[in-house]
Amino acid sequence: MSNLDGFRVAILIVGFRNPQDVQACVSALARSSEQPLFDVFICENGGSDAFRQVCEALVDPHGPCQPLTGDLPDAISRPSGRLSKVECLALKDRASRVWIGCAEQNLGYAGGVNVWLERLLPIPDFQGFWILNPDAEPDPDALRALVEHSQLANKGMVGSTIVTPDRRDYVYCRAGHSWRKLRTQLALLGLGQPISEPIDLPAIEAILESISGASMYVTRECVKDIGLMDERFFLYYEDADWSTRAKKHGLGYAPDSIVPHRGGTTIGSAQSRAQRSLLSVYLESRNHLHFVRIHWFGYLPLALMFGCLQAALFLPGSPKNARAAVAGMLAALRGEIGQPQFHEAMTNSSPPLMSDNTSAANQGS
Repeated sequence: MSNLDGFRVAILIVGFRNPQDVQACVSALARSSEQPLFDVFICENGGSDAFRQVCEALVDPHGPCQPLTGDLPDAISRPSGRLSKVECLALKDRASRVWIGCAEQNLGYAGGVNVWLERLLPIPDFQGFWILNPDAEPDPDALRALVEHSQLANKGMVGSTIVTPDRRDYVYCRAGHSWRKLRTQLALLGLGQPISEPIDLPAIEAILESISGASMYVTRECVKDIGLMDERFFLYYEDADWSTRAKKHGLGYAPDSIVPHRGGTTIGSAQSRAQRSLLSVYLESRNHLHFVRIHWFGYLPLALMFGCLQAALFLPGSPKNARAAVAGMLAALRGEIGQPQFHEAMTNSSPPLMSDNTSAANQGS
């Protein structure tokens, strides 16, 4: 067991018009073990109304928070830069603050993480950062297990055992992904295994190439060395890119960090192939090529070939998603980065890019 006395973590959550998810996530965090200490930092990417709704959800009678009065550190609380508003609440049952920032525009997942990292890195109070999806509800010892494994195994970035709420006895992934070079694909580690099945931890960590962004713990030293998330990705593959840069600090897996995660609730990526939102298909296709170009350039022709095969798989049930996949690849070849032009077309209700299964909630982080 490591000594966590005085150890403090900043938990970073990016939301997009999903206040009930955020409420449930923060409620789960309120039940965490006493150590380590933590504060929560939320970036709401969905605008002023969404910011108001998430604040109200957190302080309603069933919410985990209460209003906080008194002087607050200006370095965190001031509305400036890419945060137009900042609200600070307190968890009801522990000495933790919950900060909610309203992004001036949709910053994407990477930007939503970075906007808080930029403020927190100069503050020495936080020795680690836990990137957590808003539709995750971690078990009470999840954070403690991450920090202890990071310290005892000397790992700069550590992932959890991800499960789905309706199949908690089976693994969705162990920490994250391996990388299939010849298919240029990320492959989930441990998918479908019984959670109680004995594991070979060194063997898992030996092939671990990417920590899942659903639950990603990273040390201060690692972030200061590798830098912030790459906002060119906007959404999808930013966690894989960050993990690849963090490998020199060690990628680790904390088996006892259990994190139930629904997945895809804000962008519509959790449904069947035919039901996936156009934006999720487009960005995954585009950013797959970006990731390969940056880290596995020699495999780019293979990535293009498999990208075309993936697009063809959409044809039987969803020709529109097939076109979105092809459009994503073409955007990557044109060099499109950051907030996608596809996203702008959707928010402007451009008929060629809209579909019945694409809603405002699918455009977020």
